[in-house]
Amino acid sequence: MRTRWNVLAVEFAHHLPYTLISSLIAMGAVWYFGITQLPKLAEAGLVPWAWSFHILHPMHLALSAIATTSVFWRHERRLLKALVVGFFGTVIPCGLSDYVFPFVGAAFLGHPVELHICLLEEPTLILPFVMLGILAGLLFEERLSGSSVFSHGAHVFVSSLASLLYLVSFGFTAWLTDIHLVFPVFLVVVIAVWIPCCISDIVVPVEAAHAHAHGGHRPVPRASV
Repeated sequence: MRTRWNVLAVEFAHHLPYTLISSLIAMGAVWYFGITQLPKLAEAGLVPWAWSFHILHPMHLALSAIATTSVFWRHERRLLKALVVGFFGTVIPCGLSDYVFPFVGAAFLGHPVELHICLLEEPTLILPFVMLGILAGLLFEERLSGSSVFSHGAHVFVSSLASLLYLVSFGFTAWLTDIHLVFPVFLVVVIAVWIPCCISDIVVPVEAAHAHAHGGHRPVPRASV
């Protein structure tokens, strides 16, 4: 038991730098776009934030499904279980990352936003990307497992953008012009990305595969995506 939790703790620590760097880059990109381009688009009657979130959120789901399914399939080749792990190990953590944690974080900072649950409100937008990601994770596991830096880095970066775009899409734009809110928002995004993404990429597939071990004699698998 201690060995398994030690492995998971090491994995969380290992993936924190990805989260910090990706969140910084994402915040810079969203801030630059919001300051330089949004006023021009607003004058033209275009408000792109919500559309951007509804592009990034499905992308996040697809990348997460690839990673979750791939890690599980690497250690246990049971198709039905892989589908279940890939689906729930993607939809729940990504929902926490992209709208639940940002919703709670914005409320904590005194800037409440609308709670928009895409899985309930736009299921036809969400489900195809999840299933596509699961299929990709099953078909290309060997190739993906050899490119862990790219796969996890892309997943975390897209997750960072999705969390930020949720905040600005549903009412929290004050941090774009108030310097005192930048660091608190950064912390919200880091927590919203780091914990759910590690749960999705590491905890769920590793624990699901470990549960199949008989008598605890199977070595603890190490996720590396």
